[in-house]
Amino acid sequence: MKKIDKIIDVFRNSNYTEINSKAAEMSFYLLLSLFPFLMFTISTIAYMPVIQINKYILLFEHMMPESAFNMISAIIYSAMKNKSKNFIITSFLLTMWTSSRAVRAMIRGANKSYKVEETRSFIKVFFISILSTITLLFLIFSSMVFLVYGEKIGYFIFGLIGLDKIFMYIWDILRYTIGILTLVIILISIYRYSPNKKVKMSEATPGAIISTLGWILVSLGYSYYSNYYANYEVIYGSIGGIIVLITWIYLSSWAILIGIEINAKIYLRRNIYKYKFNEKI
Repeated sequence: MKKIDKIIDVFRNSNYTEINSKAAEMSFYLLLSLFPFLMFTISTIAYMPVIQINKYILLFEHMMPESAFNMISAIIYSAMKNKSKNFIITSFLLTMWTSSRAVRAMIRGANKSYKVEETRSFIKVFFISILSTITLLFLIFSSMVFLVYGEKIGYFIFGLIGLDKIFMYIWDILRYTIGILTLVIILISIYRYSPNKKVKMSEATPGAIISTLGWILVSLGYSYYSNYYANYEVIYGSIGGIIVLITWIYLSSWAILIGIEINAKIYLRRNIYKYKFNEKI
């Protein structure tokens, strides 16, 4: 019960005002980066042989509101038709710039959560944001390719080993499990290097796990709500899909930032306890 009370206390004492403002800033830049990222990803994947692009697109169907999914899928199909190497380079550079701005907003939020001033040089912060962005994009891109080609990879591996086809059912579960673990690893890496202080892997893990689970629940919950209860298109007309997409990105940003806040609160509580313990000695 004490551990549960501590977790509740962490949520109760979190700076939600700061999280909300940083989530809004992050979601703005992520929204700007979303379209060039989709174009870059699909244009690159479209050059690969025997691509099952419909299967790739359907991965997001149940994780996103219907109107937002329809908008993004239209952009994806458009990018497939207009593929070119110059287009890939341009969309990649735009993605890097806008995504790095979102990461820098997260870095500022992390410093406030840990109650530290930013003493690192602009170049170092810029390098961290670019490196975090490249890592994030690479792992997301790799995960997408893995999920698309996962079935073929499974058949190839199990064919070499000589295992029965029943293991393909296990492989299907493992594919999505690996995707979730990849997201946790991404968040751990980002949470470690975002604040201007040394954060151990063990100290970054709790927030990464909670953020991953929170993002999945938020995505599924908001998707269900917007599809069955909230009729945005009646209120907002043709921009209803954009409103839904912006809200989903904002909630996703909030889920990422709450992980940093949780890690920071746990870290600060431990340090206060150690300080008081040393004073008694």
